[in-house]
Amino acid sequence: MFHPSRYLIFRLPVLILLWSLLGSAWATPLASKGVIDLASLNFESAGSVRLDGDWEFYPGQLLNPATFPPSGSLSPDYLAFPASWNGFTKDGRKLEGSGVATFRLRILPPKKEGDLALRLFDVHSAYRLWLNGKLISAQGVVGESVGKEVAHPSLDMPVFRSDGSPIELVLEVSNHFYDNGGVTSSILIGSEQTIRNEQARQWGIALFFIGALLVMGCYHLFYYCFRRSDAAPLYFGLYCLLWMANFMASNASVWAIRLFIPEISFEFLHRFDLACFFLSIPVGYMFFRSLFTEEFSLRVQKLTQIMGVAFFLLAFLLPVRILLGVVPYYYLISLLLIAYCLLRLVEAHRKRREAAGFILAGFFILGLIAANDMLADLGMIRSEYLIHVGIFIFILAQGFAFSLKFSRSFSAVERLSTELEGRNQALEEEMIERARLESEIVNVSENERRCLSHDLHDGLCQQLTAARLRCSVLERSMGGKELTQLSSLLEESVNHSYDLARGLWPVRLDQHGISSFLEDICRRLAESSGIDIVVRQSRACANCQNESLIQLYRIASEAVSNAVKHARASRIDVSLDCLANSPMIELSVLDNGVGRQAASSSPGGMGMRIMAHRARTVGGELKVEDAEGGGTLVGCKIECDSFTIGNSNGSMCPHPAD
Repeated sequence: MFHPSRYLIFRLPVLILLWSLLGSAWATPLASKGVIDLASLNFESAGSVRLDGDWEFYPGQLLNPATFPPSGSLSPDYLAFPASWNGFTKDGRKLEGSGVATFRLRILPPKKEGDLALRLFDVHSAYRLWLNGKLISAQGVVGESVGKEVAHPSLDMPVFRSDGSPIELVLEVSNHFYDNGGVTSSILIGSEQTIRNEQARQWGIALFFIGALLVMGCYHLFYYCFRRSDAAPLYFGLYCLLWMANFMASNASVWAIRLFIPEISFEFLHRFDLACFFLSIPVGYMFFRSLFTEEFSLRVQKLTQIMGVAFFLLAFLLPVRILLGVVPYYYLISLLLIAYCLLRLVEAHRKRREAAGFILAGFFILGLIAANDMLADLGMIRSEYLIHVGIFIFILAQGFAFSLKFSRSFSAVERLSTELEGRNQALEEEMIERARLESEIVNVSENERRCLSHDLHDGLCQQLTAARLRCSVLERSMGGKELTQLSSLLEESVNHSYDLARGLWPVRLDQHGISSFLEDICRRLAESSGIDIVVRQSRACANCQNESLIQLYRIASEAVSNAVKHARASRIDVSLDCLANSPMIELSVLDNGVGRQAASSSPGGMGMRIMAHRARTVGGELKVEDAEGGGTLVGCKIECDSFTIGNSNGSMCPHPAD
């Protein structure tokens, strides 16, 4: 089950919310019958005071101090501030939002002389304020008709001098712009410094929330740019930026955008504010669906998108008065959608979807605050606008959800990395063991070839040689064409048997090393092919004992044979370098033939793979590349396991050459 008490981080914002909602219940004395008594208050300790309560109300009339009838000639009505006059009954008729009215209040201030200030905010739509018969504030142009009025709601903080005598406020209001006419926010009074400090604090809080929305929006959009497979950051980033724009342009932040663009049109602000709000609803739903696809309906998403786009277009096409008339319908749809999303989030949490608990907790608070602000905007309840607090809490919830997601992802990556490291280590050990087994197989194969070569050389070859000698003796003593042919056949068999024995294993290698046999094999290939084959050797040891040399012999033999068969070369240079100042043995076979591309058309290819395999088994690497000036260069370099340091005669090998 979901237990909000587990999420301690939400307790402080909830307390702030309750404090804001209940703050009006702890207000200072209220006005009664158009009079408010503040004589016993000390503004320095009490701070600012709300001039809430019953003000004298003169609907349908614009009365300034010069035109007010004598006292007693008018019977005033009373309207509790802050409020709109919509629905107020006058002479049996309910007032509409549009029209004009005059308000009056008498203040009994403290008997202390000093500078005081008023704070007027959210007066629909234009007003003029007199204090003791002197005009001290005016916003817009007050008019009795639409054509005469210039709406310009804004913040004003007029300062005046109080000598302790009663203060009379007269407020003229005209409204042909909003659906609700009147004063929808409290008028404050207090010392000048207190009023300005409180307003600076409100602007600071507003800019804090605006900055938080901007940072979170940009952060999620940048995150999406680097990981486009996850659409949730994109939708949440847009959601944050839409609410940031809405908050900057709305009266919830005292039109904070005017701090930077003071001349911006009020009508544009109102349209822009509503347009951002209209788009935020479908974008928020798309964010939820990107997180919990199974729980949130695609059909509902399409409906919200159509609704958001339609209302967005209306925000810039309809006259403002008509636009404000359709806003309540959007509020109703939004409230229904909030309830639907809460139910779907509860279902996602019940199914233990990742981070659903955090998202549910944050959106639950946001939904309550959004409902509060919508009802307050419709005039159904009296409350401060707190949507910025709700959005901030929702951002925190989403941040915790992403943190949980990242934490689990990092844990999974660490676990997989550990497993991969173990598997890599096992694979490396397996590769080492496989290389060792391959080397052993090659050694066993070479030993078998050597044994077979010795058997052929010392057995069959000797017997065939003896048979050829006997046949020669018989040929000289008896004569005959058949014996001559038999002697020639035996001689060819002996030569073929020796060649076969040498091909299996160079018998002379056991006595003289690779150098003599490499020269021998190249000499025989040169004689049979007519190609000039030159062998050059630089040896540091007179008799090299490196077991890997046999593989270099095989590679050299195969490379020279390939050059003879396919390269169409006139010269082949074979070099074997084993230098005293280097721990490496390097073999190279260079021909001046047609090159790799032309030679590749010849059938074959198995020899190259066998040479590469032989090179790998002894820790070397076979390189085949085009030579400068044409031809092909085959090279292989291996480490010399007989290399030592500090030989007394300057050589780096244990058996220096003569």
